[in-house]
Formats: sequence, C-alpha cells, structure tokens
Amino acid sequence: MGSDILTPMNHREIEYNAKRLSGCNIPDSFACCKSLQEWLDETGERVFDSDLVMDYGTDCLRLYLLFEKTPEENDAPYYESWNEGALEGIYKFLGRYRRVILAADEWNRRGNYLEETLPAAGIDRMSQALKDTTAKIRMYISRGNIMPNRHNVAAALMELLNIYQKELKTGEIVASFHAHAVETAVPHGDTAFAADIEQSQEDRQNPDVTRLCQDYVILMAPYAPNLSKILWSAISL
Repeated sequence: MGSDILTPMNHREIEYNAKRLSGCNIPDSFACCKSLQEWLDETGERVFDSDLVMDYGTDCLRLYLLFEKTPEENDAPYYESWNEGALEGIYKFLGRYRRVILAADEWNRRGNYLEETLPAAGIDRMSQALKDTTAKIRMYISRGNIMPNRHNVAAALMELLNIYQKELKTGEIVASFHAHAVETAVPHGDTAFAADIEQSQEDRQNPDVTRLCQDYVILMAPYAPNLSKILWSAISL
C-alpha cells in the first residue's frame, strides 16, 4: 500500500479503475442532492471537452463546475473559457484527498494510531468538523442550485480535508513512507514472528479512524465519484 500512496495516479488510471469498481457499494450521502448530481452530469455532458478530460479527469471538472463559473455550451475554445489555474488547484486537492485517505488507512492498519499519536481530542475535533460540514452542505444544497451555494459545498469539503490532514498527520506519514521507516521496523527473517506482529497490529486498529475516512469518502462521492469508488474499495477491504 505504501507505494500506492507515493505514486500519483493519473486520470486515465482513475477513470479505468473506477469503471472496474462500478459496482462498489458506497452508501448514499445526501438524498437531497440528487438534483445537484443530475445537474452535474447533464452540464458535464454539454461542456466537458475531451482534451480537458484527458488532462484533468471528469472528477476534477465536476468539482470545477461546483467551484467556479460554469462554462457555457457555446464557449470555445474551451481552454479560454475554463480557468486553468482553478483546475490545477482542484486537481491538487483531489491528489491530496487520495493521499490523506490512503495514508491514514495504511497507518491505521499498521496499528499506529494509538492514544499517544492520535488523542481522543483529535478524534472529537474531526468528528465535530465532519458533523458541522455535513450540516453546512445540506444547508447550501437546500438553498438552491446557484453558483455561490455550489462554491460553498466545494469549499466546505476542502476545509474538512485540511482538518483531517492536520489531525491525522498524514503529511508526516507520507514522509515516513518515503524514508521506509515503517518497513524497516518489521523483522523479515522470522515469518512467524512477523505474522504475530501483523495480527497484533490489526488488533490495535482504531475504528474511529476507519469511520472518519469512510464518512469523508461518502461526502465526496457525489462530486468525485470515480476517485471515491477507488478509495472506498481500498479502505473497506
């Protein structure tokens, strides 16, 4: 899993893997946002340029439609009507989304989210932020499908990810994967002993971290469905 976290996934891989995972059963997040999802799909069919899809992927473009002024169907060429600076920012956000979820899940599987590394207060802060963000998104959706409300949905998702990244210390975790610090802590000569360690690590997994990661993926699923399907499959094994 460590190498998966460190290796960026290009959008063609994301689209391909998402199609393979099309049956992935992600719970419905917001029954009240079906009309917004339909609007995203219909608008995307009209304005998604094939070159932009190849460069950024449909997840990135869907989030752009929420966050920025929607390009018109007759806007051409597309690279003049889409703000590439904003596209790059959303592309980086999706990459961070992927790294945070995968890194936290892998660290948790190794039994490293103990009280001293992730205090109960950190879990409480993330849980409260998740609850507040869910309430905000429901409020924005209920106010109608206009650009300021859509922008606020995307901004709320980004703010919540910032809190997760800080509390779960995923930046430090990814750096430790680069340095191979975790792998060198497990003996390789005695496979039976290594298996015992692996079992003990599984027993020490923090269920709150699993729940928080899954809940964030559920929030993101309507807006970045392809990447969310991949992440849901990875963290639900």
